[in-house]
Amino acid sequence: MSRQNNIINKPEPAPGTLGKLDLFGIGFGAVVGAGMVTLMGPAMAYTGYSVWLAMLLATVLALVMIFPYIILGGTLRVAGGQYSVVTNLTSPSAGGLVIYSNLIFTVQFSTFAMAFGLYMNMVLPTVSTKIFGITIIFLLVGLNLLGINAFAKINNLMSGILLVSMVAYDIYGLTQINQPIFDFSSSQMFTGGFKGFFLATFLLINCCHGYYGLIYFGKEAKSATKDMPFACLMCFPVVVFIYVTLAMVTSGTVPYENANGAATILPAALAILPKPVYYAFVVGGPIMAILTTLNSSIASFRFQPTQAAKDGWLPKAILKENRFGMPPIQLLFMLIMLLIPIVFNVSIVTINYISQIIMFGLGIATLIGIARIPKLYPEAWKKNSFHMSKTALWISVLLSATLYTINFVKAVIVLEPIYAVIAVVAMVVALVLGKVIADRGGLHIETSVWPPKSE
Repeated sequence: MSRQNNIINKPEPAPGTLGKLDLFGIGFGAVVGAGMVTLMGPAMAYTGYSVWLAMLLATVLALVMIFPYIILGGTLRVAGGQYSVVTNLTSPSAGGLVIYSNLIFTVQFSTFAMAFGLYMNMVLPTVSTKIFGITIIFLLVGLNLLGINAFAKINNLMSGILLVSMVAYDIYGLTQINQPIFDFSSSQMFTGGFKGFFLATFLLINCCHGYYGLIYFGKEAKSATKDMPFACLMCFPVVVFIYVTLAMVTSGTVPYENANGAATILPAALAILPKPVYYAFVVGGPIMAILTTLNSSIASFRFQPTQAAKDGWLPKAILKENRFGMPPIQLLFMLIMLLIPIVFNVSIVTINYISQIIMFGLGIATLIGIARIPKLYPEAWKKNSFHMSKTALWISVLLSATLYTINFVKAVIVLEPIYAVIAVVAMVVALVLGKVIADRGGLHIETSVWPPKSE
């Protein structure tokens, strides 16, 4: 006989301190990461000089993909991540799917360490990329065990440096283009035909939408339902400009064979920048983007497993903290998950595709919950920031679900069979485990979703 599950919404806290620009800084810092500086070459291998068009389409499709999340942020004040939102808006078993999928999804963060290794190896070629990657993982996990998260205290400053570095590089790089990237009759445009352009676009799409995660900072926002959509939509044109121009500069300033398939964007940077400026750019741009994203991923990882253990999804033993208030068991798990792909030489592109498979379950569960907002929170829905109808919401959710499905199918087809099977099985196990434990009952689930007061 199963015991009853209890879902309790935490009391709404007072308004936070984060304004529009603070939220923009968080969103921008989240979206500028390893994908931007490691996937240009592999995408170009699919489609040649048309990589900048693939990037443009990827940024637009990414916005379509996450637009329901932005609607959510403009309707409800949310905190606690996907777990809190999905459990509140759908069911406990869906919350379990999110918890277990997110544990598997941590493998995605290894791409940041791999990217760090690639860029450091370009600066210090005598040290292997693997050594750099493994070293930075141990260093950052060790720092977090000591409770040190200085990066978080200067997030806006770092995001500002990153923004200035990338914008300045892109603008200067546009003046140095000397390859026929705008010649649509060139044999090096659309080299893989429609299939190649499609694969390039959907390889790049996942590095274009990270800014949606800022909606989960509702607890810390001054005026969540008004500022969240504004900050997200402010990120979009900045992402379009930086990413598309970066694709143009990366592919258009060096000979085709140097850019095609390159693991980093540095061949172009080395060709157009004086040596001192080149090294400053490597640190202020790609390496800063990678380090800040990797550190914040490690530092914030503990929040969902901690809540899940308190609610009954995971063993309470993982809640044990050291004298610095950090959970060693959780960080050890994170360490292992980050090391596995590096030790076994799994490529960044492969990890990217594996993460797209895992994201399918997470995305669909969240979209189902978002579609139920008008039913569960009718008064809040009437006041949503977009003044949107239920029909418009459902169309947005359907378009997003379609893109998640295309992403999923494409990843399964493109991946080596062994990796595709592992990823699909992992997602199914997460789904079944969430269902079994929810049916067993006895969960005491806390969520953080609040209809807005008069803001």
